[in-house]
Amino acid sequence: MTLMDYRERWELKEYRYSQRLRRRILVLHAALLALLVGYGLGFYYLQVVRGDEYALLAENNRLRRVPLPPMRGTIFDRNGEVLASTRPSMNLVLRREGLREADAQLRRLEGVLGVPYATLRARLDRMRDRPPFEPLVIREDVSLWEVAKIESRREWFPSVEVEQVPLRSYPAGPAVAHVIGYVGEVSEAQLATQGPEGPLQPGDLVGKTGIERALDERLRGQRGWKLVTVNSLGRQFGEARIGQEPVNGAPLRTTLDVRLQRALVEALGEEAGAGVFMDPRTGGILALASTPAFDPNLFASPVTPDSWRSLVEDPRRPLHDRAIASFYAPGSTFKVILSVAGVETGTISPAAVRYCSGSIVLYGRPFLCWKKGGHGAVDLERALVHSCNVYFYQLGKALGIEAIARYADLFNLGRPTGVELPGESGGVLPGPEWKRKRTGEPWYAGETISVSIGQGVLAVTPLQMATMISAVATGGFLPRPHVCADVAPAPVKLPLADDTLGLVRRALQQVVEAGTGRRAALGPIPVAGKTGTAQVFKRSAGIDADELPKHERDHAWFVGYAPADRPEIAFAVVVEHGGHGGTAAAPIARRVLEVFFADRLPEREPSPALIAAAAFARSDPAPAAERRGGGHERAAPSP
Repeated sequence: MTLMDYRERWELKEYRYSQRLRRRILVLHAALLALLVGYGLGFYYLQVVRGDEYALLAENNRLRRVPLPPMRGTIFDRNGEVLASTRPSMNLVLRREGLREADAQLRRLEGVLGVPYATLRARLDRMRDRPPFEPLVIREDVSLWEVAKIESRREWFPSVEVEQVPLRSYPAGPAVAHVIGYVGEVSEAQLATQGPEGPLQPGDLVGKTGIERALDERLRGQRGWKLVTVNSLGRQFGEARIGQEPVNGAPLRTTLDVRLQRALVEALGEEAGAGVFMDPRTGGILALASTPAFDPNLFASPVTPDSWRSLVEDPRRPLHDRAIASFYAPGSTFKVILSVAGVETGTISPAAVRYCSGSIVLYGRPFLCWKKGGHGAVDLERALVHSCNVYFYQLGKALGIEAIARYADLFNLGRPTGVELPGESGGVLPGPEWKRKRTGEPWYAGETISVSIGQGVLAVTPLQMATMISAVATGGFLPRPHVCADVAPAPVKLPLADDTLGLVRRALQQVVEAGTGRRAALGPIPVAGKTGTAQVFKRSAGIDADELPKHERDHAWFVGYAPADRPEIAFAVVVEHGGHGGTAAAPIARRVLEVFFADRLPEREPSPALIAAAAFARSDPAPAAERRGGGHERAAPSP
């Protein structure tokens, strides 16, 4: 009998099959369990761990974050007068949500507002990629009359609305144009410089020039934002929700006096020139102006291409700040530095006398004095009072260019003063090393003679000259000019003898009382100053200014301070191609001083003749009769 293999028995096969099925079921259960656990962990991660993040992303599918601009800080003068503020303004905007009959509305706007249809259509097309809830600005800063024209025809303009926005305002207008500056939309270059995480965003307003730019971060503030609910088509509905309130810019009090600003600009009139008036004791700038000027209110809203072109193409350069960015030969005002250097170095005794015959031959070449026939025998004080060129030619020759440059540098001439205002120029303080670096040539002795009377390549800014004369006025304390009232840098004491500066101050007072600066005299208020005539063309030497074309006349300077015994205000005024400092620049300084000392000057009833003269002066800021007055200086020709 053959035995059956037990492995072939059906019971064993059934057992094995059931075992395999059970294992498969267990594997399937484990896989299902693992899948469920994975799903559970995934849901936990999405809903718990990153729930807030994904909730915000989901919310953003129907919420839009809209920026809220801050109010820019107000700028005040030292007396609390507003120089720059933000005022409410109305814009006409076209709502693009649900916009129907766009062309019809735009054509009607052309007839009502006078804006060409093509311009409006182009603006609307440029907004095509922007979210639909952002409106199209049709016209900024509209008047009530323009709003009334729209509202009276409301059925014609169902998509046009009035939106209130802040707008920068400059109440003093051109009087503060250069020192206060203006604002404008942030540029692409500024955005690129700050990086993606910077505080500025496209459309933000930032300072472009002047104080607005120098202290922009303080004035600008911080933007906020609000959440706007939109539907699937991007159209806004419901109320907006404030996410973060904007932080308004901080107010700023300056050292400026708007009364003096206006007086300075009015006195400069149609002339191209500049003036700086400051407190010599602190360096606080009381007035800083450049003419021709411009109206900063033009930049409160986007400037039209025609307006911008008229400004940048104007040959008189109204956007250029001549007070800090232009430098000129100082002319005879530089004789103040020569006088200090001569006495301090012992090169000359104040009592030593030199004879002026009207010219002198140095290094084989003649050098002229401004006065034909000369001044005769003069000592240092008399030479400074009457601005004798021959005396200072000899003094400059004895000093040498190194000593002259050293004392000019001591008074901060030829380099920036460090004022907060952007765009300050340094000027030129020449010397052997400077010339070697610039031209590769040696310094020639004849060049020193020109520098001795403020000519040649020597060049300074009006702000530098105001700082220099302030140091003379205060007995050697060189101030650091500034415009922010809550920042007052301490002046620097110069290593100069009191007797030296005392002699110079006595001479400067005589300049106004009996010398070339008589037109700056202010009655009971003693004024000290120095006139200067900076030659522009050699042809002007020895020729009356009236006989020359305007562009060939000399630049006119006047620097000084008042009261002469206890200075409260120091100044520097320059008039481009003004002719002579005593006749062109000194009267401008006097006009500003009259405003500054108004409460200390006697009140006088103007005579009919004076009223007529004032009216004539307004029509002709530099009448020939005034320019022919006595006390003219002549700039000697450069060798």
